[in-house]
Amino acid sequence: MKFAEINKRYTEIVAEYMAKGYTINAGTMGGSQGEIANIDLTDGNEVIRVLINKDRECDEEWNEFIFCEIIVGKCTDKVKINSSDTWDTIWNARLEIIACEKFYVIGEDRKTGTEFGTKEEAKMAYKKRVQRYRPHLSDAQIEMTDNALEIGKRIVKRVWGKEKVRTADIRVTKSKYGYYVKYGNKCHRLH
Repeated sequence: MKFAEINKRYTEIVAEYMAKGYTINAGTMGGSQGEIANIDLTDGNEVIRVLINKDRECDEEWNEFIFCEIIVGKCTDKVKINSSDTWDTIWNARLEIIACEKFYVIGEDRKTGTEFGTKEEAKMAYKKRVQRYRPHLSDAQIEMTDNALEIGKRIVKRVWGKEKVRTADIRVTKSKYGYYVKYGNKCHRLH
């Protein structure tokens, strides 16, 4: 599946709400929180946000997967409906999730673009890539110095919003592709 099909699905979801009588609530659509796209719709009583987001996750074996997701969420923030006041902000992290569809990156090609599919398809593609490139990869555990541990703690707190961090669960690794902080089933590449 190509991104054009994700766009089509996004359009279908928005059209479903518009067919139910929802209209665009333009006053809350200013700004960005890093999402690819968002549209706010209202029926006069509530605001629904439909957005496309790009994110990543690790599985139980620390394999990292990138995905696009279409999220449909009900606004829980106090906003003015059908207002030209653009100071109201709908925070994506505070949406009451109604529906979420994920499309995982299976592969990328400069000529044909990114290919998306299910998580199972992404896992199979990942295993193939690892088999092909295993001789070139290393996942060396970094010696957990105080500095590495402190960096790991800051990443876990900032990226995943953890208040308390078990230092025994932090791993900092290095591969050909960069440094990674791993915590629980989550993984974050340092840029």
